[in-house]
Amino acid sequence: MTILPTEAFNPERDLTSPSLYSLNLSAAQHCTLAWVEDHGGLFQAIPVSAEEVAEDCGNSVSTVHESLSRLENLGLLVKASAGVYRINARYYFTLHPELREMIAAALTDPPVTPDDRALAPRKVTNTDARRRRTIRPVD
Repeated sequence: MTILPTEAFNPERDLTSPSLYSLNLSAAQHCTLAWVEDHGGLFQAIPVSAEEVAEDCGNSVSTVHESLSRLENLGLLVKASAGVYRINARYYFTLHPELREMIAAALTDPPVTPDDRALAPRKVTNTDARRRRTIRPVD
């Protein structure tokens, strides 16, 4: 989905995804998704070993491959390269509406821009200069 520049940013439309229960995931797919999340796949792409996931989840390696394929086709997992996945950020924001609201505010608030005073060199008075050069004893 491409957002046209004339459309206003809408977090409820732009940062959401269907709920998991509506996707009819199998237990193996839920377990695979949870495994990726538990091993750091929320914030970065991680290597996902089908053998390790199969052992941890109690599934066969072929079931894990099928799960990864379906999760990728659904868009819940994003494949960075062969065997390396991360969780789709839209899915994460669906689970955490408070973060979605914070991101929405960050994307719609005006940018912080320095004014002329911020860009000007800092003025140092003679008193400030003396204060910086004077070492005072500690009582």
